[in-house]
Amino acid sequence: MITILEALKSIVWGVPTLVLLLVSGIYFTRKCAFYRLNALKITVRDTLFSLKRGSGRGISSFKAVATALGGTVGVGSIVGVGYGIAVGGAGSIFWMWVCSFFGMGLKYAEVAVALNRRSEIDGKPIGGAQVRLKDMGYKKTSAVFCFLCVLCSFGTGNLTQVGSMSDFFASAGLTKIMCGMICFAVIAAAVFGGRERIACINAVIIPSASAVYLFACLVLLILNYKNILPSFALIFREAFGISAISGGFSGALLAHTLREGFARSMFSNEAGMGSSPLAHATVENASADVQAKWGIFEIFFDTFVVSTVTALCLLSSGFDSPSQMFFSSFGKIGGLVFGLLTAVFAFASVISWCYYAECCISFMFIKSADLATKIYRILFALVSFFGVFISGNTLWAVSDILNALMMFPNLFLLFKCRNEIERID
Repeated sequence: MITILEALKSIVWGVPTLVLLLVSGIYFTRKCAFYRLNALKITVRDTLFSLKRGSGRGISSFKAVATALGGTVGVGSIVGVGYGIAVGGAGSIFWMWVCSFFGMGLKYAEVAVALNRRSEIDGKPIGGAQVRLKDMGYKKTSAVFCFLCVLCSFGTGNLTQVGSMSDFFASAGLTKIMCGMICFAVIAAAVFGGRERIACINAVIIPSASAVYLFACLVLLILNYKNILPSFALIFREAFGISAISGGFSGALLAHTLREGFARSMFSNEAGMGSSPLAHATVENASADVQAKWGIFEIFFDTFVVSTVTALCLLSSGFDSPSQMFFSSFGKIGGLVFGLLTAVFAFASVISWCYYAECCISFMFIKSADLATKIYRILFALVSFFGVFISGNTLWAVSDILNALMMFPNLFLLFKCRNEIERID
């Protein structure tokens, strides 16, 4: 099975997909002129100012970005970085940076397009690629996007994350069945409270867990400060196919490194997938321009802070597994803290993806939205129970495939709405 999945992953993440993603990112980065230093200053100013505004009937801007970060920061930014280094080498981090930089422009565009026209269900705002596609007459493409989003919520958003949650519980000596039952219980308690509860939970756990994790990583970097510069050198050397073993250029190494870097960037920050705009579009009285700038902040924090710090810690300490690194550096307490943080981040990602999927489900089944979402929540919680029994490599392959497939209808929408994107001023 894993052989088939890896072959399929090689197809969907082939050269055409990489080119499409990179060209789209470059185009929209140029379109919004984010490469200007002034654009960064304006983005920081407007996002911080927007925190003072009321949210009305929808969720607040901060809760929206916390929910979006809940879907990105975590397994993809921490465990996924280790996986990328192990599979694609240190050079994959460089291409993750490249993809993520242009992904900022892409995220700005997809959030802006999502908020330029929204609908209401039960008096609450809803928007995203599915809404815009249907309004433009692409009803089948809208349905495909919704279907893929729901599938991603079970794969990328649930099974992959639950595996990390169960690892923490298993470290306490619990059986897999017990781990599955605990995962089911905590996830069900969150998702059955609806999108409002999910947003409130993420607004609390994402900032606190991020602060603890980054502090621990800072300690690791101080302990291994002599290896930081050599780690950067290794990233740039391997990024262009320079093998440390042969001392020469390897085209195969470059291609493999490029693919893994782009795949890890997509899994980590979800730029181009159209997932986080689903959360941003539920902010009442939201400005499309301001929420789009929050989308830029998501990628900056997720990739250039969390993922980069993780990568440097791994490379400077000589590990490709964050859990082994924490255990080796801090002993049992370090292993316990890392396991707990990973479980918290994974939990946040799980419920964030439930949030995304519910936006699509309530849109697809407007007349029976309550019943449809209740059925989905039951299935979603049940899937989390079975996620503890599925192997990690299989989950990563499935997630990468689903991520790429969800990207295509969203990029099609962005191409159609490209004239709506204006420079950041």
